[in-house]
Amino acid sequence: MVELPISQAASLVRGFTAQFAHEYPGVMDSFPPERFTAELVANRTYGGYGDLPATFRTGCTEIEQRCGLAGMELYHKLVIATLIVDFGRHAQKALPVSVASQYETEFRRILEQFDTNPHGFYIHANDLFNKDLAICRGKLIPCGAELVDEFSGVPRSTAIRDGINQLLGVLWFFTTRSGGFRPFYEMHMDPRSRRQFTPEGWDRCYLRVADLLEMDAQIKGLFGSSWWYDPQVEEITPNLGFLRHRPLENGARIFRMGSDRAAIGNATGHSRRRKEQYEKGEYMPTNYLMVWARDDLIRWAKQARAEGLQA
Repeated sequence: MVELPISQAASLVRGFTAQFAHEYPGVMDSFPPERFTAELVANRTYGGYGDLPATFRTGCTEIEQRCGLAGMELYHKLVIATLIVDFGRHAQKALPVSVASQYETEFRRILEQFDTNPHGFYIHANDLFNKDLAICRGKLIPCGAELVDEFSGVPRSTAIRDGINQLLGVLWFFTTRSGGFRPFYEMHMDPRSRRQFTPEGWDRCYLRVADLLEMDAQIKGLFGSSWWYDPQVEEITPNLGFLRHRPLENGARIFRMGSDRAAIGNATGHSRRRKEQYEKGEYMPTNYLMVWARDDLIRWAKQARAEGLQA
């Protein structure tokens, strides 16, 4: 039985509310958290996980102007705790147990880190805060090794990124295998989940995605874009080969997207060997897009479970 930390979150809501009202009297009357949390949940649609309602961003800017950075961060903690309480009231019944257990883990982490995250963490410019906020409002679904955006679409520009062969491959895949470019689940890396960055950790993540797909027939599959899907990466750092092998061996396709500053920084930042080969001109970090159609992913998951793998 999954037990979300609702009592803990509710207690924090009461504490944050009293503290904010005491330190910034009258401000909450103009910015009731319940209004903003409702808008944040209603705004779970296409777009990046950091895309937030304009009224929420404007309200936070005004709160910072009136209360300073400390006041805005306290308000953001109140919003997050309120979202967790509301999530527990209605969302858990619509989740597979394998995914609900991940929400339990993430919610407990988020609440516990209220006391340990550094000053300046709870601001919109911080990607980790945006990820936590997106988890609590249901935009990002925690699946273990990766976070999954509940509504996204594969960019159609993928078709024209690498010549005629890729154009034909993209057209074939998205007409024959997936039946369209959206909606898809999109994967996002959270550096706080690095301990699950293993072959088994990724397999368990894929199992949870398959559970989600079986509960939502409209989602056409799963995709992600990263430098680690580049075939050359496996030649340099063979231990990362599993990132390509599992999906490719079970119906997925990988398409070239091109290089950019982020790909170079991410690929060379954690590997001396990749950095050396890049500096010698022997390796150019390049993003590739991996896309796995729902039927193929679900088929793999059923076989993996039959062989004993559990999420």
